[in-house]
Amino acid sequence: MKRTHKIALNPNNKQRKWFAQQVGYARWSYNQALADFKKHYDATGEYLSVGKLDKRFNVYKKEHAWTADMDQVVCSQSIYKHLGAAITNWIEKRARFPVFKKKGRKDSFSSKNGSAEVRGKWLRLPKIGWVRMFEKLRFEGKISSWTISRTAHRWLVSITVETENTIAVDKTSTHPVIGIDVGINTLATCSDGSKYDNPRPLKRHEKKLAKFMRVLSRRVKGSKNWHKQKDKVARLHYRIACIREDAHHKATTDIVNRCSGIGIETLKV
Repeated sequence: MKRTHKIALNPNNKQRKWFAQQVGYARWSYNQALADFKKHYDATGEYLSVGKLDKRFNVYKKEHAWTADMDQVVCSQSIYKHLGAAITNWIEKRARFPVFKKKGRKDSFSSKNGSAEVRGKWLRLPKIGWVRMFEKLRFEGKISSWTISRTAHRWLVSITVETENTIAVDKTSTHPVIGIDVGINTLATCSDGSKYDNPRPLKRHEKKLAKFMRVLSRRVKGSKNWHKQKDKVARLHYRIACIREDAHHKATTDIVNRCSGIGIETLKV
């Protein structure tokens, strides 16, 4: 069984710079390969396979000396894994034609198993060595893949582990079965009368976010002050997301621990 744990990182300035470089390299690789695919398809009406795109890109990147200092697995994963999936989804009519990646949107890069190692709260990565994590890896087993991503000011790693651990199900449980109504003012209301309120700091942060957004709207787009304010907005968005996620985890953990069955409406919330 494969399980993934997402952990916040605490990199130094040199490591942050390297992360940003790899994100840029992954984005550049993806966009160059997508442009090649689109140009060939528009001219011939035929699809280039991901393998051919990767080979053609390997020839193209030799014209750019700076790519020699980058992690080459990153570009392969960007083309094979991410662009390959996007093209397949388009061909099978599950999604629209792939679009070019933009800087600052879903910044991330991926690599394979053999290049990473975890020891306690430390993660070893190629080129830069050991990076500090805020917590230990939750699962034991062989690392199959990992992805570094950036959300606002925070760098995070998602580590996928192949583990044999399974979750035992107690079929003799005497805990009650309950129904849950998910709301807006209240996070969740259970059929046994228990309620889970939205976290108190959330309202305060949402008011602050509205103020930050008003300030951002008055800034000249692209200016230095606009970028500063945009960073503040991104940080606050991340803080709000963390508060919500923490509240959801605490509520669901409590419900699961005291119930043997759960019924819930299928709603888009």
